[in-house]
Amino acid sequence: MPQSARMTNLEFAIFGSNLLSSLLAGLLTRDHGKRVARIGRRRSTQRLPRGLDLALPLSARAETWKILRNGERETATLLAAIGAEGSLSMGEVALFADTAASTMALDHVSHLAVGFDHQMARLKDGWAMRRVAQISAEMADDAITKWLRDLGVVLADEGPVEAELMVIADDAALLEQIAPEARPPMLRTEAMMSTLIVSTRGLARPVERYLDRGVTLMRRPGSTILALVAGEHDVDARLASTLGGPFPMKRLATTHYRRVVTTDGAPLLGGVSGTFAIAGLGTGAPFFAPVLARHLAGKASAEEASWVNAHGPETPRDIVSDIAEVLL
Repeated sequence: MPQSARMTNLEFAIFGSNLLSSLLAGLLTRDHGKRVARIGRRRSTQRLPRGLDLALPLSARAETWKILRNGERETATLLAAIGAEGSLSMGEVALFADTAASTMALDHVSHLAVGFDHQMARLKDGWAMRRVAQISAEMADDAITKWLRDLGVVLADEGPVEAELMVIADDAALLEQIAPEARPPMLRTEAMMSTLIVSTRGLARPVERYLDRGVTLMRRPGSTILALVAGEHDVDARLASTLGGPFPMKRLATTHYRRVVTTDGAPLLGGVSGTFAIAGLGTGAPFFAPVLARHLAGKASAEEASWVNAHGPETPRDIVSDIAEVLL
């Protein structure tokens, strides 16, 4: 049974049901001695995934790549320490572009990736990145939950909760906890669809991302493909354009939801409506948990603190603006 969140001596209340929220709560407790609650419903095995957890930043900023690569190593060590090393795998990710602007952006990403020890291969209309770290939330969930309980982290499905600081760590929590009129102007919500498709042809690579079409595909067991499609217009046509057929393809399950993105492609990290909000980290979110835990605990290095503070809602965004996905 979830513990009660009605405590008055908490230092942090982490709102969210994603890997980032869990890892952040655990790191604040284990490494920094903080009193923490994590408020969020446990992952349901019956619900389709609503995202991927990949250590691949779609970023043109070298400082963001450096922070994430450091976080990737720390996260791998953490998962091994708590018995969840099997949830971390290395796979190949293909990135495709249709427009000149996106092609140029991907070329820059490829250049940065090589500089941070990734192997890249040129593809028609894109690049393939090899040995990209990916966490299976389904495989990690039990071990992480046990870890949090052993640490004494308060786990609750919902509030109310009293804490010195509320941290909003996933999109659903942000949409629930922060009213639309209180959200910074660089935040916007976007319709999303997650669907599980039966495919006889499969995918050439474990993960494929089509930036301009707003489609991400991932291999799943049993000749199935998980497809995540952003936006509301021409959804079926954009999805079909990334698959080899034969059509129509059978869908086993579909769900619709909304995600939070930034208009300039850079993450938002900082004070919003009396909380510390985290948004726009994309697929790499859980790998930023170590640096965010240090920042919240006041233990970040000067370089780390500078990176986090530069992404605050009051900081001029032109110094952090990045690759923003714009659907065709």
